[in-house]
Amino acid sequence: MDKENVFPEITGPDVRRAFTFTDEVVNGYPGHLAGTESCRRAGQRVKQEFEKFCDAGSVKTEEFVIHPWSFLKYIPGMVVVYFICAVLLYFQYPWIAFAGLAVSLFAFIGQFVFYWHLLDPLFPARKGFNISGSIEPEGEVRRQVIVSAHHDAAYAFQILTHLPKLYTPLLACGVLLLVIALLISLVAAVLSLFGVVLPQWVAVTLMIGGVFEIPFLFFTTSQVVPGAGDNMIAVAIAAETGRLFGEAKRKGASPLKHTRIILASFDAEECGLRGARAYVRAHREELLKTKTFVFNMDTLYNLKELNFLDYDLNSTVKLSHEMAQQCVDIAGSLGYKAVISRMSPGGGSTDAAAFGEAGIEVTNLAAMSLNIKDYEKGFVYHTPNDVSKYIEPAVVEAALKIARDYILKMDAAKAL
Repeated sequence: MDKENVFPEITGPDVRRAFTFTDEVVNGYPGHLAGTESCRRAGQRVKQEFEKFCDAGSVKTEEFVIHPWSFLKYIPGMVVVYFICAVLLYFQYPWIAFAGLAVSLFAFIGQFVFYWHLLDPLFPARKGFNISGSIEPEGEVRRQVIVSAHHDAAYAFQILTHLPKLYTPLLACGVLLLVIALLISLVAAVLSLFGVVLPQWVAVTLMIGGVFEIPFLFFTTSQVVPGAGDNMIAVAIAAETGRLFGEAKRKGASPLKHTRIILASFDAEECGLRGARAYVRAHREELLKTKTFVFNMDTLYNLKELNFLDYDLNSTVKLSHEMAQQCVDIAGSLGYKAVISRMSPGGGSTDAAAFGEAGIEVTNLAAMSLNIKDYEKGFVYHTPNDVSKYIEPAVVEAALKIARDYILKMDAAKAL
């Protein structure tokens, strides 16, 4: 069946609905940080929206336990440990200094680079809530496409907010200083075995150099961003995708023969992909039993920056290059220029990584540069300016069309 005979062309009203829903949630549930009442209520509103288009009874809320503050709120403690270890070096306790710095750096790499949950026991537990619903095809299910995004907001990155041009160099200097201090403490510890004492001026130099660690005391505060582009607009696009297929099905004109659509809105992405990982753990068997493709969306702002990831989580997790290429080709057929990219080291991650870790075919659609070097341009991402007026309507229209055509393309493919 020709899609033009099933769906009206995606136009202004579809895009405006996405913006209306985005603004409703952003303004109605401010501070919707994972683990808060505001985020729980935002999730309930997403559920209500999904219920309009998904099959009756298919939309559900899945609860999971999170320790949201363990993801970033250890960073001030890391700075304190740095200065304590510098003082320990001054007073000739190199082994203790080395141990403290080693633990601190290991925790930073584990939490910030790989998104491990090492420090969860040190922080209070809260509840997270994933929302998902499905639209079944007319015939036997041979594959399923998950259209996903996340509904939790992020802490404002204060360096990115106030000193965007210094974000990358300050981040690099802070990490490099930790590494240098670790190596110096190791050298001092080894020399102490031979009765050689490290000059105290070395420790004093580390203390003075600690000025580059000070900004990390305020890397995040209690300020929570509005979260329009990261990532409520993507949740709205997922809902609008569901509207296209759900309304067609209710009119008896569904184009889907063998492809199930799952709409998913994950919680706790901004504290280390905890929601998406919880979803994969809970549904791993069925995700692997039925051929699954995940069309994730995150950070949609500028049409000229359309890109599909084939590596995520600071470039440590491989996604589906084939799926990314298919989406780039679909974008091209619609008149949009898109590229395949990878999440740069230090750039963070999207929920797509949780599926990539499990070997599930997945890509992420973004519409901003994911190169950390570009952050100096002053993005609204993770700042108080992350409101809908900075999202181009054209990028919302493009995302809707690409998601629609990808689903139709997969349904038209030969049995897997």
